[in-house]
Amino acid sequence: MQRKPWPSLEEWVESEQSLQQKITELYESDLSPEEQAREALSYLVDRYQLPLTPLDIEDREWEDAGDSWYQPVSMFELIAQLKFVEPKNNDPRYLVLQSAYLIKHKLIIDLSQELGNFLDGDDLQGLGYRGQDIFEAELIPIKTGESWTDKGCTYFIKEQLR
Repeated sequence: MQRKPWPSLEEWVESEQSLQQKITELYESDLSPEEQAREALSYLVDRYQLPLTPLDIEDREWEDAGDSWYQPVSMFELIAQLKFVEPKNNDPRYLVLQSAYLIKHKLIIDLSQELGNFLDGDDLQGLGYRGQDIFEAELIPIKTGESWTDKGCTYFIKEQLR
């Protein structure tokens, strides 16, 4: 596989003039951080045709992303994953922008260390997601034999490691 040089989040924002303008406009507005994040989410999903929820993804097959493998994921899932690996970094604006960046560049979050804190690798059945609102999205590791619906999850994906 050929290695792709990915821009940093900051480089990506700076290279997209309309994105940079929108972010500046939102950050300078009188809107609360959550309202800014909601507007940014709407803008990013529309502008870059990003899947908002797991139901917006038609094909979950692994894709060759140049120097790695990528499995399509939604903004809802990535926000939950970011909150899982960085529980103290919960600024909704960061969560939205970082998630959009990861999807746009077909990058994944390595959850292995955090999942290892909860269970042994062989015990993982998959990943459950719960939350009625995208900013309440929560990732729940589901052990073999557990029911994801009993844990209040509305979406489940069987763990497939590459």
